[in-house]
Amino acid sequence: MAAWKTKGGSEASPSSGFNKKRKFDNSNKKDSSTESANSKKRALKHARQSRRPYFESVLQAKELWNKLRVKTNTPEDNKLIMKELMSLLTGKFQRVAMQHDASRVVQAAIQFGDDDQRSIIVNELCESGSMVELAKVQYAHFVILKLIKYCYKDATKIKLIVKAFKGHFSKLAVHAVGARVVELLFSMFPAKLTTQLKLEFYGPRFTLFTDAGEMQKTSSSHPTLSSVIKSQPLGEPAALEHVLSIINKGIKKSLYSFAYFQQILREYVTSASPNDVRSLSSSIADHSIHLLSTKAGARVVAECTAYGTVKDRKKILKSLKGYTRSSLMHADAYIAILRILDVVDDTVIVQKSILAELLSLPDKTDKVKVDITGTPIEDSDNKLDENRSPLLDLALSDTGSKLFLLLLAKTEVKRNKYFDPAELQILHQNPVVTQNKEEVPTSKKNSNTRRVELVQYMKEALVQLCISHSNQLLRSRCGSKVIREIFEAYPNEDLISSIANCCGEDTNNKSPSSELSILEDPIGQMTIKNLILFECEKQSDADSNELSLAHVLYEKYKGKLLEKIAGSNRGAFVLAAMIAAVPEVSEEVSSNMKKVQKTIDEGSKSNAGYHALMKAIDGQAKK
Repeated sequence: MAAWKTKGGSEASPSSGFNKKRKFDNSNKKDSSTESANSKKRALKHARQSRRPYFESVLQAKELWNKLRVKTNTPEDNKLIMKELMSLLTGKFQRVAMQHDASRVVQAAIQFGDDDQRSIIVNELCESGSMVELAKVQYAHFVILKLIKYCYKDATKIKLIVKAFKGHFSKLAVHAVGARVVELLFSMFPAKLTTQLKLEFYGPRFTLFTDAGEMQKTSSSHPTLSSVIKSQPLGEPAALEHVLSIINKGIKKSLYSFAYFQQILREYVTSASPNDVRSLSSSIADHSIHLLSTKAGARVVAECTAYGTVKDRKKILKSLKGYTRSSLMHADAYIAILRILDVVDDTVIVQKSILAELLSLPDKTDKVKVDITGTPIEDSDNKLDENRSPLLDLALSDTGSKLFLLLLAKTEVKRNKYFDPAELQILHQNPVVTQNKEEVPTSKKNSNTRRVELVQYMKEALVQLCISHSNQLLRSRCGSKVIREIFEAYPNEDLISSIANCCGEDTNNKSPSSELSILEDPIGQMTIKNLILFECEKQSDADSNELSLAHVLYEKYKGKLLEKIAGSNRGAFVLAAMIAAVPEVSEEVSSNMKKVQKTIDEGSKSNAGYHALMKAIDGQAKK
């Protein structure tokens, strides 16, 4: 048999094979070594935990906690468990609450305990002087949240908790964890009982020398920066400086989403000078979207937009991009969008960032409906959506419609008509800052020029909205204002025809909003009457009958005016308005005076409309 040399030089035969190392099957050894390693870890963990305060008590308390949180427990079971738990932890709550694995036991004791047991826990934690420390710890602060949640109805417990935080509240308000405690405390506790804590935001001067008790008697709400400055005018610089220091610390901790922090921001921007607001706006602009959740936050964004630099305004626009529609439908956020349209000079970027989003329907995430074979089913709702104007929901909304009214209101009189005093205070004209001891406007472009440029961008979509959805807009309190402004600003034959067709629909019309015809609808008939009266005011001798709603209605229902238009008391008001616009109406109605008089004599229902009709005929006859 042939032999060959191995790597080491010695000869070897094929039968001898290679001297390979055999792997020893040590799986059992591995399992045993893993178990021993795990047991060592458990032993080390047990040794660490045994060095914690009240280790044995905590161990037993955890077992009771596991029983206490069972949902099938009866109230009697919980009472027995709580009695045993309180005997274990009384006098130890503060140290136990600081332990990350035991704080949930204290939380359960607060949740399931009765008033007396909660009083014991509150007294122990407050008297220990560790409430502020607990509020700053990641796990322990949940205990404080539970106390606030379950004790907010007990004035005695509230006073103890407030007293425990006194003198430390301004620091707690800018702590990353403690901010959650401050947020819940202000939202749950009555304002009268937390006045002293709120005063700490304005500095030690106001905490020491302001009579909080008197404030509690005279006011049902928290003190504000403006109110404390009014009470102590000499302390204004110190108060503004102290509040600004809190704001700067809160900005570093990104506390924008907390309602109390937004309230502090609002108080500052409404009390500080325009130049101070401009200095602050650069720090807030990038986070504008987080501030729009509350009324106070929306006011902050509006003020920063008004007094901020061009760069700040672009940052605000970038932050709000994609949220225009939802912001306009929000009860508070809409005012910030209106302020942007009102002061930003760069109308092109406003069109692209804000208005362009409104001209398309929001994306739908609904699944496509299919039949049993998997074939897509045509949804009638989707067909309706295809013909639905993307502006309709906004026009029918109380807050969304104000964007259109802001753009369409040409005069100050109309602005005052469509916006309440609080909104007008925010939307004040021509904000200015001081530069080199001179007042300089923050917006260089003329406000009317800016308005015209923006409304021109929306013109086609707004007119099409009114043509396609006249019926719904005429019946809506908000929509009727929009269609009236469009009718006055951009009258056209299609719009007039659409409105006239709505008047011809019977009680079985397609509108789901009402069973009444448009001439019997309280809002619809009033809107149509006002449109006709507007035409009468603008009409001159040189005008023809073109683009006149009154003439279109007359031609459409000629010979049947009393039946089709004045068939109801409300419709009679519309016909009375038509008499002033179309003299021929008076002739037709005069020939049927007996029918009108008969309706008045019957008097079974309200007939003020018919009286107005008779008065209009008499007035026309005297002419």
